[in-house]
Amino acid sequence: MQFFKYIMLVLFLSTLTSSFTFSQDRNIDKIEMLYDQGNYITVLKKTKKLQALAKYKSNAPLKLFEALAEYQLAKDKKKYSTENALSNFKAFVALDTLSEYDITYGVYIYDLQSGLVNAIRELEKEGSSKAAEEKYKEYSALFKHKATFKEITKTKPVIKEKAPLIIIPEDAPEEVKETSIKKQQKNILKEAKKHIGTKYKYGGITPKGFDCSGFTQYVMAKNNISLPRTSKAQALQFKEVKQKNAQVGDLVFFGRNKNKINHVGIISEVDKDLLYMIHASTSRGIMITEITTNIYWNDKLQFITRTLEK
Repeated sequence: MQFFKYIMLVLFLSTLTSSFTFSQDRNIDKIEMLYDQGNYITVLKKTKKLQALAKYKSNAPLKLFEALAEYQLAKDKKKYSTENALSNFKAFVALDTLSEYDITYGVYIYDLQSGLVNAIRELEKEGSSKAAEEKYKEYSALFKHKATFKEITKTKPVIKEKAPLIIIPEDAPEEVKETSIKKQQKNILKEAKKHIGTKYKYGGITPKGFDCSGFTQYVMAKNNISLPRTSKAQALQFKEVKQKNAQVGDLVFFGRNKNKINHVGIISEVDKDLLYMIHASTSRGIMITEITTNIYWNDKLQFITRTLEK
């Protein structure tokens, strides 16, 4: 029995070391940097070249970046194919048996996932339901935590009960405006916290499962604030505010740059220099996260917008 435990420990440490070595590979780090910079043609060439070497044969991160680069190029250039990109992504999923890289490179994968879902919505909107359903089958085969076809093609949540509508007259005294704003902030935070622990579901817009923008859209709709469906569209809804002026109820946006927003949360607490958000995490569902000292989120934070004005 002790010998068996020893063998299992050795295997675990071996896997851990292998994983760490992979994540520290200079060639893959360089590929990621080039992708971040938008050098998609170079990424495509380099990933194919590296995969021809024995060392990188069946390498999950390289297959992923090959898929992602072609997907980005296919948006504007006919020479490249979305079908090829999805085929390569399918190969990546098969290689990533432990979902190790699905988590590591989630911010990049989200963009491809979002694009496929938007394509489904557009086909349905144009009246091409059969094509939309076929595209959904493709989507279902590639991604986890997925919503139903009906959820994905819906653009607005169904809200049965809303918080009382608070109207602030323009000529109201400042103290009255301040009190009203604080009441609205309290209502938003109360509704958001109700859903802590709700599982993540991409395309989800109900308390049975949310994605990031589905969550913010639902919570705000419950508080009489209408938001569009996607994080990218929500980012254009309100005026930006400086990070030092953030307040509860503001929306906080993340992405590779200001034009490539792929995540949104609601500011839940401001504690001196620390900011907290409540959001839909792909790994843990609805949760509260401290942003300021969190390397992952702070590095991707792009801007904050004000939802409640006096």
